[in-house]
Amino acid sequence: MLLTEKSFRYALSENVRVIGALVIRSGVTRFGESRIGYLWTLAEPSIYVGMFLAMHGLVRTSLPFGDSAMLFFLTGVIGFRMTNLIARKAANGLSHNGPMLGYPLVKPLDTIVAAFLLETIIWMIICALFMFFMFAALERHIIVYPLEFASALLAICYFAFSFAVFNATFGALVPLWAKILSFSNMILMFTSGVLFVPSTLPPSLLAIVWWNPFLHCVEWFRSATYLDYVTVLSKTYLLSAATCFLVTGLALERIYRNRIISSE
Repeated sequence: MLLTEKSFRYALSENVRVIGALVIRSGVTRFGESRIGYLWTLAEPSIYVGMFLAMHGLVRTSLPFGDSAMLFFLTGVIGFRMTNLIARKAANGLSHNGPMLGYPLVKPLDTIVAAFLLETIIWMIICALFMFFMFAALERHIIVYPLEFASALLAICYFAFSFAVFNATFGALVPLWAKILSFSNMILMFTSGVLFVPSTLPPSLLAIVWWNPFLHCVEWFRSATYLDYVTVLSKTYLLSAATCFLVTGLALERIYRNRIISSE
């Protein structure tokens, strides 16, 4: 029993060291020594929000919800981009760290976990900075339901990781899947409630976009920043979808591990 416990602790410590090394490697690979990468990471959400604000000003339509267009679009952009980019970058961790899979200690899942941790840290910083900026600009509390906001972040991270595991493993087995995801990226954004309030859609249209799990990530994120936001959020559906992606991805990684490693 004691030997088994020691073996488990040793294996766990080795796994933590491997993932830590992969996190550092991913950070160096992504940003290098240039500060432009850091600046672009912060500027990208601002560009999206600015673009939507400009479109809103040119079209001169009524604000979908609330009294601040910047806050509405910011919560939509952050909610969607955080989920989407964490999932995409974490899934790419497998292909970007392909050469590392030649080492016996490095498993495909380790590369996904490392990339996920790096992206999560980056987006938590981005989220904190933008929320502080909105607090200073509007001079009011932005996060009106702190516990709900925290649970939204946890749910987003869980779904993003689960989706990344599925995309990385399934994509390694079916290369066409990466192209399908790339093609559907814009569709997912425009059906995720970034530019509109889903509850105001006609029932027939809502019945279609409701199945987009990214919409529920945005709805959960946004509902924590408004007192009277009417949401179509289904926490059960989002967490169930995330669990299905995770279980399927882990099963594929375990069954086809050798094939995945050889494909990288």
